[in-house]
Amino acid sequence: MSELPPTLFDLPSTRSSGRFEPARLTQARVRQGLSKSELAAAIEVSSAAIGQYEADVNAPRPEVVERLARVLKVQPDFFNVGRPMARIETLNAHFRSLRSTRVSDRQRALATTTLIWELTFALERYIKLPDADLPKLPARTSPVDAAQILRTHWDLPDGPVKHLVATAESHGIVVAVRPLSEVERVDAFSAVIVERPIVVTTPRRTDNVFRHRFSIAHEIGHLLLHADSDEQSAAIEREADEFAAAFLTPAAAMDAVLPQRLDLAALDRVGRTWGVSPHSLVRRMVERNRVTESSARRAYQRLAASYDPDADPAGSYPGEVPTLLRKAAELAASHGTNVPALAELLRLPTAQVRDLLGETDTRPVLRLLDGGLSEAG
Repeated sequence: MSELPPTLFDLPSTRSSGRFEPARLTQARVRQGLSKSELAAAIEVSSAAIGQYEADVNAPRPEVVERLARVLKVQPDFFNVGRPMARIETLNAHFRSLRSTRVSDRQRALATTTLIWELTFALERYIKLPDADLPKLPARTSPVDAAQILRTHWDLPDGPVKHLVATAESHGIVVAVRPLSEVERVDAFSAVIVERPIVVTTPRRTDNVFRHRFSIAHEIGHLLLHADSDEQSAAIEREADEFAAAFLTPAAAMDAVLPQRLDLAALDRVGRTWGVSPHSLVRRMVERNRVTESSARRAYQRLAASYDPDADPAGSYPGEVPTLLRKAAELAASHGTNVPALAELLRLPTAQVRDLLGETDTRPVLRLLDGGLSEAG
């Protein structure tokens, strides 16, 4: 347990001043996926009023703050000044599937990421989390060289990277899986907030452990190669893919284990050893000049035709689950700071904090029906 001096989280003035922070309204509204006009209709004010609140032209009256809090699912004093926050518009993040991702989807995802960072910040008042441990790369380092530098920096043995998410978390990278309902069109993305790297992915990636591992490695590539760049392009995404392939399947190792010709059964065996998909190994065979692009296309077609997700044991494998924040919260609770206390610091409902921690609510759901009560299945 760390003995830290008082911080902005517990200054007496933060709750009593009541001064309105416009950026908090933007953060909460964007996270709920509401436009200014939709929020205005929900709390029965004009769209112009919401714009004025967020532009710091006018502050809402106390009764309006109460309605804002109810609709946006936060405590009323969530909107008070004084607590540390990361403003959405200042964040530099890299998104997968950029062409199919709307600006509003990216903004909503970033709003959630700011709360994940705030939760991490709050936990660090009580628990010493692993320091962010990413090497500084020389200018113009190639993705392949960056992958080798990181393997050396993290002292990873030759061979497959086991437990990639746990490895990343042990080196200070916060990993979170958010539901599709919250980040509907975002597959995975990463950002650095106050020197804390954060990777967020969705069930669209985690439903297959191989795809999930590649996505995590892809985002680590962004953190290493593009942390200081706000460029969003196909070239940047290709560099992150190249990093992920080199990190998970180093060329020298692949030269020793890949078959000399396309053998999908052999690739499946290699893939399960190295934690990568046969598709990615076909690509590696092209890169290592074992097969041609036309042969690779035929292999992809055969893989697509023969793939049965219900019969794939990797499809239901529950591994590579983030645990850093949840374990930190459990340790904090064992020393007297439980989840409700964290929720009070963040001015959020306790259920939201549990959700950000990755906890699953296993309680049965009670539904009210015309004929009486019923337990949802």
